[in-house]
Amino acid sequence: TSTGRPHAWTTVRGIVSETGVLGLYNGLSAALLRQGTYTMARFAVYDTVKAQLQHTDGTPLKSTELIVATLLSGITGGVVGNPAEILNVRMQNDQALPPSMRRNYRNAIHGLYVMVRTEGIRSLCIGLGPSLVRATLATASQFVSYDVLKARMLRRGYEDSVLVHFAASFAAGLVATTVCSPADVLKSRVMVAIKLQDTGARTGRVRVWETAWTIYRTEGVRAFFKGWVPSYVRLCPQLVITFIIYEKLRKSYYAHYQ
Repeated sequence: TSTGRPHAWTTVRGIVSETGVLGLYNGLSAALLRQGTYTMARFAVYDTVKAQLQHTDGTPLKSTELIVATLLSGITGGVVGNPAEILNVRMQNDQALPPSMRRNYRNAIHGLYVMVRTEGIRSLCIGLGPSLVRATLATASQFVSYDVLKARMLRRGYEDSVLVHFAASFAAGLVATTVCSPADVLKSRVMVAIKLQDTGARTGRVRVWETAWTIYRTEGVRAFFKGWVPSYVRLCPQLVITFIIYEKLRKSYYAHYQ
């Protein structure tokens, strides 16, 4: 039976037919800004905290110590990257809205300017709660699962090579997409919220738990995993590329400065 819900390929065809191939890159500037803030902050804090917690006898960090590194890096990344996250969600969602309700941000910088000018400085903190939850879940599911899987492969005799990094990051993408999907759905719903001025319905102040309960009550548990396939298609290549480059840079750094 048809559920009337758009599938990923249907959505892609609709975007291309309406705005052309370049429509698939709506929000690219916001996505790049997000990676330059959110991802960089997470990697920097995670590695710094792990280095501070490193045991003098060379034994691996305990689970509790990894959790501390995860929490600190996730919170930092969530706070630093939240404005870009809002822009990313809004710019990608714009084409799905009626023309009268579109924000029409030209790029990330223009979007930041318009947000602060029309909604106030507090608009940069919209959806911060779900962003922090999502950032912490993402850091735990991506970094910890990657570290654990990589360590297990190395203990089994595999050489520390690109193949190991690829396999560990590929598997980490599966874990991260599944773990983060509910938080992604909730975060997107909160950040896309718009004041319906003409109807008198005010949705400007969105309560996270009310939104979560509404999704569960009206759409069921499966609604929290909407968009899993496009999320994985986006996240998996990103993680593979990111971790492979990260490992190359890390080895180069230690080779020259340690």
